[in-house]
Amino acid sequence: MIHDYHLHTYFSCDADASMEAVCRAALAQGIEEIAITDHVDFTPQDPCYMYFQAERYWSALQRCREMFGDLLTIRAGVEVGESHLYLEEVRSLLSAYEYDFVLGSLHWADGRPLFRESFFDGLSLDDGIALYFEELARLAEEGEYDVLAHVDIIRRAVYRRFKKRGLDLRPHEARVRRVLRIVAERGKGLEVNTAYLRKGIGAPGPSVQVLRWFREEGGRIVTLGSDAHRPEEVGLGLDRALAMVREAGFGGVTFFRRRTPVGVVRIG
Repeated sequence: MIHDYHLHTYFSCDADASMEAVCRAALAQGIEEIAITDHVDFTPQDPCYMYFQAERYWSALQRCREMFGDLLTIRAGVEVGESHLYLEEVRSLLSAYEYDFVLGSLHWADGRPLFRESFFDGLSLDDGIALYFEELARLAEEGEYDVLAHVDIIRRAVYRRFKKRGLDLRPHEARVRRVLRIVAERGKGLEVNTAYLRKGIGAPGPSVQVLRWFREEGGRIVTLGSDAHRPEEVGLGLDRALAMVREAGFGGVTFFRRRTPVGVVRIG
């Protein structure tokens, strides 16, 4: 395994794994580098609103770095929701410690939860997708992040409301490309997220088609993430995600240190 750059511990409201357990699970999967990216949320209606405790997170991180030494590279990260709406709070958080990696996530759009079927209340499938990508474009342009996480997270709400395990975004190509172009122009990256596999709603995302669009728009940075919330989920499906990155024409997967791309592991 190359890396797993999307992992949650009990510093996220929806996970109960210790950081040590997550690290041991990564080693058991043959993963040499991870980023612990616990949720940071300032949206009041979010279940994880103001849950993250940076000081305790960093204490646990330092203990794990000492415990695992050269066996495992552990990057300090966060998954920040709706950062474009809370820039002052986000930048204050990030300035307090030396983070390596920041995932930018959209869990809410127009007050609608992207992880519940109620996102589509009063909306058609196409209208909901359009609303989502309009908000994602604002996050991409104005938000604080290094890599956009699960850019097709709307698949979760689509599955719950319409029972669709796949989502063809070709009818929305212009909207999707707009997001990808902004990300590329800002020198940011995309994540290939494998959580859809364990949720039973299809292949890792975004699709190979969307990854190709990203490359065509000038995108160069891609990372992999299992979005694990339990130790047994660490690394799940990353081999498949890596194959998708290769199929889309990317030459490698990017690593970060102190929020800076520090290298690419080449893939054949």
